[in-house]
Amino acid sequence: MSMLRGIALRIINLTVILLVVLIVIAAVLSGPASQVLKDTIQRETSEMVTTIMLHHPMTPAQAEQLKQTIIKQLENAYGLNKPVYIRVFYVLFNILSFNWGFSYYPDAYGVPSGSVVSIIMSALPGTIILDTLGILLSALIGIELGLRAALKYGSLYDRAITYYGAVDSGIPQWWVGILMILVFAVYLRLIHSPIVFPYGGIVDPQYYNVWLYDTAKAFINPKILASLLYHMVLPMLTVFIVNIGGWAYFARSVVLNIIREDYVTFARVKGLPQGQVVSRYIMRPAMPAILTSIFISIPFIIFGGFLLTEAVFQWWGLGYVLNIAIVGVPTPDMPVILADTYMSTLLYIVLVFILEILIYYIDPRIRESQG
Repeated sequence: MSMLRGIALRIINLTVILLVVLIVIAAVLSGPASQVLKDTIQRETSEMVTTIMLHHPMTPAQAEQLKQTIIKQLENAYGLNKPVYIRVFYVLFNILSFNWGFSYYPDAYGVPSGSVVSIIMSALPGTIILDTLGILLSALIGIELGLRAALKYGSLYDRAITYYGAVDSGIPQWWVGILMILVFAVYLRLIHSPIVFPYGGIVDPQYYNVWLYDTAKAFINPKILASLLYHMVLPMLTVFIVNIGGWAYFARSVVLNIIREDYVTFARVKGLPQGQVVSRYIMRPAMPAILTSIFISIPFIIFGGFLLTEAVFQWWGLGYVLNIAIVGVPTPDMPVILADTYMSTLLYIVLVFILEILIYYIDPRIRESQG
């Protein structure tokens, strides 16, 4: 029961965080968000009246009167005639219920319907692939490198990892992405290399419609899957180059502190195999601190690195869509910005929740404190 209670408390805490973020966003954008609702009402009402006229002919004046009546009723229903502090909760409800309306510039995203839900859902798999694999793989590789560096303290390998981690922490991810494009997409073509990489994108142009409208089908099509992996090479290498060094340096520092503990020395004196000493007496005590570091770093990695990397590589994900919505269209596309922010925050909450569960299982001190 203590475990279930601990998990329930974490779910409640993360849900509160999500709601607070959404309330702040809705409050800041209450004016534009209200305009979003009005535009949505205008669009949907026009389509509704047009459909009605096909089955029940009426004069233009009657159609306009019916349209204005419906608009007025919907504005009352959505609370657009209410004060700002009440409209905030209407906006919040629409965000949580996925009632996101339509984009102002659907052609900019290649989604003819203009439905914001369709735009965001087509971009979500790309972000999940790059973010999830990027965070997990870079962390796993970095932890392994940091562990080996700590076990070989003072060696040339240890010094190399230390220097790499120090330099790596100050390199912007988007800058490395630009260098990767210049070297592997531009310069290799100039010297007519037999191996070149794409300038950007998530799949080849001929597969974009499949990716946008039926992503699940793309994963079972060998050609599209191969194209996805081919386009993912440079973004993923960028993620690795920028993030592995930081994980390795931190893991090295944690492991070095644990190696000096008496119980590790005692385990070695007992003659236990090196693998057992490392797994049971070093890595297990180190994992809570390492996972906590990942937990703290996730928002900076997602919002400060991956979203910009998607924009640099034109990788069809939430970051690239957000870039289009802000600077790729004549005026900010508020429906897409609101929905994109919500999904990015939700993705962060889900990742944090998974890490919280892992920490709960790994660290017995947390279980005992809630027992």
